[in-house]
Amino acid sequence: MPIFEYKCKKCNKVFEKLILSSSSDDVITCPECGDKDVIKLFSNFSSTPSEESSDFDLGSSPYSCPTCSLGDDSSTCK
Repeated sequence: MPIFEYKCKKCNKVFEKLILSSSSDDVITCPECGDKDVIKLFSNFSSTPSEESSDFDLGSSPYSCPTCSLGDDSSTCK
């Protein structure tokens, strides 16, 4: 069950909402002013690596492109 972050266009309140269903028909209302004119924000998230994956380093390859990770061929990098 994902938690989404929203911002009210009327009062600028930023709030989170737990979405229990996959239906996008749910009407989200601002808990501060009750207005229904809200926008969904892009939220940052973090995760803690498991003990098994703690030795795996995604940035350790000397041949990976720092911009797109497609490899060391600069013709493929945009």
